[in-house]
Amino acid sequence: PPRTVTGPVDEEKKTLKGPTGETIQDEIVNSLGMKLKLIKPGTFLMGSPKDEEGRSDNEGPRQHEVEITQAFYMGVYPVTKGQFAAFAKAAPYTTEAETDGKGVGYNASTKKFESGKYSWRVLGFAQADDHPVVEATWYDAKAFCDWLSKKEGKTYELPTEAEWEYACRAGTTTRFWCGDTDASLKGNANIADASLKEKYPGASWAVAWNDEYPFTSPVGSFKPNPWGLYDMHGNVWQWCADVPRPYQEGTIKDPKGKDSANSRVLRGGSWDREPRLCGSAYREVQVPALRVDGYGFRVVLRLPART
Repeated sequence: PPRTVTGPVDEEKKTLKGPTGETIQDEIVNSLGMKLKLIKPGTFLMGSPKDEEGRSDNEGPRQHEVEITQAFYMGVYPVTKGQFAAFAKAAPYTTEAETDGKGVGYNASTKKFESGKYSWRVLGFAQADDHPVVEATWYDAKAFCDWLSKKEGKTYELPTEAEWEYACRAGTTTRFWCGDTDASLKGNANIADASLKEKYPGASWAVAWNDEYPFTSPVGSFKPNPWGLYDMHGNVWQWCADVPRPYQEGTIKDPKGKDSANSRVLRGGSWDREPRLCGSAYREVQVPALRVDGYGFRVVLRLPART
């Protein structure tokens, strides 16, 4: 079972108040029908211990304490294809993959993945509106957030990677929110599995069990983490707002990497990745213009400051 960080209950954090003293709801639904969950302030250990199985060097060199000082809302699910379609139509907006014809998708005749004229609209495998949107670059994800912010008169953003890991862990200190072993992901995440290997025989890293989804799955198909967030492991990589930063000793408040045109962080792993790449602390670092059939995003909604 997952290990959980426990401590005294902070009475002030039980119920949060808005700028005029109103109670802030635990869950809301926005104009696109997106569910968002309130994530309260708190402290957690970011990164992974040196002896954790499958640990990557960039998950360290050490764990360090991070304090998230401000509450925020986070999407219960990654942004779906249907929600992205509503944005693309209303904005209107054309993704980078559609513009230059350089996406990555699945060729069913060869049972391989290839570069070509693939985009969130055409992937080589079936997706319904309730599947997570993929082939989204960091710039596409930011454009969605900017449009939704203007539409609602609020502030939507990509989460910082510290906020993402805090929300993913949901109070746990294990490798995944559901436990330490690869097997703990069974029933809790859509990752590279036997069904993927049937479609793509080259997936030697796939786990032995069958999660019934060779590619993306409808959001919320697997169990949520303790804070009610779905697909924090697997299904789709999620772009974060910032670039990777070096991990430091001591408690750091609301850390964020410097802005850069050369890199951004993705978190969570995807339907085509093995367990070690789907851990709570794992960091995927890529150029923000990269678009593949496992890259998507989820949003956070900033709360107005108290006066």
